[in-house]
Amino acid sequence: MKGRAATTLFAVCFSVTVGFSQLSNSPLSNTDGGALGRNSTLADGHSTNIAGVVVGSDGAPQPEIRVEVKSEQNGNVIASGYTNNSGAFEFNGLPVAAYEVVASRGLAEAHERLALGDIGLNLRIRLNTRDAAAAQADGNATVSIAEYKVPQKARDALHKAEAALANHRDNEVTKQLAKALEVCPDYAAALTLRGVLSLDAQSPERAIEDFNKAIHSDPSYALAYTAMAAALNRLQKFDDALRSASRSVALAPRSWQSYFEMAKSYVGKADYEHALQQLTKSQALVPTEYAPIHLVRAHVMLALKNYSNAMDELQAFLTLAPKDPNSNAARETLEKVKAFTAAATPAPVNSAR
Repeated sequence: MKGRAATTLFAVCFSVTVGFSQLSNSPLSNTDGGALGRNSTLADGHSTNIAGVVVGSDGAPQPEIRVEVKSEQNGNVIASGYTNNSGAFEFNGLPVAAYEVVASRGLAEAHERLALGDIGLNLRIRLNTRDAAAAQADGNATVSIAEYKVPQKARDALHKAEAALANHRDNEVTKQLAKALEVCPDYAAALTLRGVLSLDAQSPERAIEDFNKAIHSDPSYALAYTAMAAALNRLQKFDDALRSASRSVALAPRSWQSYFEMAKSYVGKADYEHALQQLTKSQALVPTEYAPIHLVRAHVMLALKNYSNAMDELQAFLTLAPKDPNSNAARETLEKVKAFTAAATPAPVNSAR
């Protein structure tokens, strides 16, 4: 969900059939890690760990606080998660780089900059919990009136649902999401999350109902438009999906998911030039390598009969996601393309001696 709720990891998949395989599109958000701190270079010199604890103004550990690791170079979120009941967080295997660590709840934020080569696993981030007003909105730089009207009890329930989702506790997600919507039936972020879960359960029509409610409740809530585009792509309503994704981009220009949905829409319309343009935008903004982008690009290359690049993209997908549900189809396609190109290549002519 947008704001802090919007950036939560949705452990779900969006998909759209565009040809040789079903293209899986994993959720609207980032990498779940759980905990954070000053980074510690591992023995191989190529990755680092970050871990620590978030405390409040009184020094008490703060559970279920959103923590993000951002690249200092481009501001992209590299990893994100929530603190546990002891206020702890940890991310492992991050690329060695300079980072900004951000702990947040509502509009309350605390930042810690980590220069390249900083070492330590005991980062202590102090979050301002005295200013209750700072926690009344879900963290957008520009907070809509609809967000301000959401009761804190509903916000707390949604935060718990997001934290449960990041930890794959499905029953708790359902429980807390129901609680949030019981308190505030028009809560756009909660409606969007419920719609995303419906989409993951192969119920795009039901998902669209929730996305429509979310957009009606808060027309400035970008993630609802992105999720709507995913559902419309699932139903092969590509023009409608493009309109919804375009609205999301207008509200959130750095939403890589929106560009990805636009790319899938263009593929569905066989407009491959525009599909490649949107894939390039999405890939430039995505914080970490996202395998389905390569799968969609491979489909485009096959449609354009650019078999060399298609094989490269299929191999990139399989390298990043060897156990993805689409991997078997991708392998079969790769082998067929290899066989086809080999058969089409003229045999070398031996010169007469």
